[in-house]
Amino acid sequence: MKTMILTLIFLFTASLNAAVVGSVSKVVGSVKVKSEGSFKKSKVKLSQEIKEGDLVTTSSKGMAVINLVDGSSVVLDKSSSIHFAANNSLEQTGGKVFYKITSRDAKNSLKIKTPFAIIGIKGTTFTVSAEKDNESVALKEGLVGIKSLKEEFKLYRKEMMAKYKSFVEDQMSEYEKFKKGLTDPKPELTKEFDLEAGNVVSFADNVVKESKFKEKMDAEFEAYEKMINESFEKAKEESEKMPSDDKSVVEH
Repeated sequence: MKTMILTLIFLFTASLNAAVVGSVSKVVGSVKVKSEGSFKKSKVKLSQEIKEGDLVTTSSKGMAVINLVDGSSVVLDKSSSIHFAANNSLEQTGGKVFYKITSRDAKNSLKIKTPFAIIGIKGTTFTVSAEKDNESVALKEGLVGIKSLKEEFKLYRKEMMAKYKSFVEDQMSEYEKFKKGLTDPKPELTKEFDLEAGNVVSFADNVVKESKFKEKMDAEFEAYEKMINESFEKAKEESEKMPSDDKSVVEH
C-alpha cells in the first residue's frame, strides 16, 4: 500500500513538472486529455496548456487545434488521438490529424509514430490518417521521411504504376488482361523512403501505393488551415482582453 502511494505521488509530481509543448486554441465538441500519471481523462478547455506525456483525444463529433511552442499547429479531426511524448516526438494512435510544422533543423526534427510507420519531418504541411480502413499520408508541402516499423515496405511508386498501366492498356484488350490474370509490377523493397510534395501514400500492412495529391484534398487542407487561422485570431482577441501577466498562457 505504501509503495502504491509513493508511486502515485511520484507520477503526480512528474506530471506537474512536465514541460509545456503547446496550448489549445480551438475546441469543437468533446475533447479530453489524460496526463501522464493520471488514471482518468478530463475535459479540455480553451487556452489549456498541453504538456509532455499528455494524451489528447477527440470524440466522434469533436475537433481541436493545438498550437505548439515553436509556432507549429496540429488539428485533431473527429475520433482522433495524439500522445505528446516529447517536444520532438508525437504518437498518433488513431483518427486523422493535420500537421502544419514550422521549419526545423536536423537536430530538432519532429518524429511522429503511427500504427503503420514512423514519419520524420523538418517543416511541412500534411495529414496522417490512422483510421482502421484508411492508413495514409497526404503531403501538400515539404518533404517527409517514412520508416517501416517492422519488415520492408513493398513500395509501388506512382510513375511505375502509370507506365505499367499505360503499357497494358496499349498492348492488350480487357479480355486478354483478364485471361492472363495480370498483377501489379514488381515493387521496390525498402525499409524507408521519402515522400515528396503533391503525393499521397496508402498503407495495407507492408504494401505501400503512391498516388498524386487529389483536388478534393485541397478543400480539406483549406478547411484545416481556416481552423488554425481562426484560432489564432481568437487567441489574439482574448489575449488583448487579458491583463498583461496572463498573456503568456495564449501567446505561444
